[in-house]
Amino acid sequence: MPVESSLASVERRAAAFAEWVRKLRRGLPVPRLTAVESGRCVDPSTDPLAALAVELDLLAAQITRREAEFERLFDLVHMVDKGVGVDDVLDRIFDWFVDLIPYDRIGCAFVTADGTHLTAHWARSQLGPVQITSGYSQPLAGSSLAAVLARGEPRILNDLEAYLADHPESDSTRRIVREGGRSSFTCPLVVGERPIGVLFFTSREANTYREIHQAIFRQIAAQVSIVIEKSRLYQDIVEHNRRLQEERGRLAEAAIRDPLTGALNRGAIMDRLAAALRDAGHGDTVGIVMADIDRFKSINDQCGHAAGDAALVEFTRRLAAALREGDLIGRYGGEEFLLVLPGIGAEAVRTAAERLRRAVAATPFDLGGEVRTVTASFGVVAVKAEDGPPAELVAAADRALYVAKNSGRDKVVAG
Repeated sequence: MPVESSLASVERRAAAFAEWVRKLRRGLPVPRLTAVESGRCVDPSTDPLAALAVELDLLAAQITRREAEFERLFDLVHMVDKGVGVDDVLDRIFDWFVDLIPYDRIGCAFVTADGTHLTAHWARSQLGPVQITSGYSQPLAGSSLAAVLARGEPRILNDLEAYLADHPESDSTRRIVREGGRSSFTCPLVVGERPIGVLFFTSREANTYREIHQAIFRQIAAQVSIVIEKSRLYQDIVEHNRRLQEERGRLAEAAIRDPLTGALNRGAIMDRLAAALRDAGHGDTVGIVMADIDRFKSINDQCGHAAGDAALVEFTRRLAAALREGDLIGRYGGEEFLLVLPGIGAEAVRTAAERLRRAVAATPFDLGGEVRTVTASFGVVAVKAEDGPPAELVAAADRALYVAKNSGRDKVVAG
């Protein structure tokens, strides 16, 4: 070939390479140079430009991979900024990282606060049923994972069955093999110089992982570790706040409950009565029942105050069991109880009170060694909001109760 022709060919190829690099630098799509060059039947081992094409293709692949890494990391950081828990972050890693690191399963475990154990927190698998679930824990001392965390370097095991044969004491490996894993890529999570946990990538195929995967994880390890730790801390804060809210709720509920019987206390039941009267529709009535254990003083005198307490507890249980959903019971004072039955008329409230009376007298009370028949008297009214303030309406039911107590007890009297 003439020298001029050869030089012209080199110049054309060099110009094409330069244009290719300009497009790559501007973020434009570029073809694989080795595919273009293959049409020339050039050999990279003897043609420097062909060798350059190979290296440029590798560079383009690396740039594409790094762009994908940065995109994934940006999305993860954005998730944490929005306040997302660690489980959601790990789910996103499972969905997003498969084009960076191959896997059929990812598991995450955290170092315990005292640094003695590694405890599984999360796993997602496309293998068989998950064999290492949340809470599974193993001591770190003397383990291979302790060495991985100490070195801070990813570890590749490309034949888990062979590794298990050499390390039959490894329960975690046995579980992963049983699940269907054949190779693993163990990546330490380190924030600063503090190991916080491990990501376990697992493949159903043996010999899946290469040095390139170690290099990829090294590039993103610090950012991934920080994102996981931040999301974990956020989740801990959310969980702590949830427990505080639950505790506040329990304390608030305890403040309106009678500590012995669990019924609403006097102030709370009166508040609920006032609310029921406000909520009643035009012309609707609310049933008010005053209930009192008959001859309660004799139980205390003859059986002791512990037996009296047992009678109050059982009395409350039987009343509550016989009420409708939405009906309310409160301890008004001593052995006297106030019941609020929304949306019920005069005849219905009397029928309800009869049901309550029968529930109390149906079987003897076990008073802690003493078995005794207990009865109760009931005074009932059906009222509307315009009939008067709650205290006056309760007083009307109380007057009916007084009549029941003084006309033989164990009966219902309507006011």
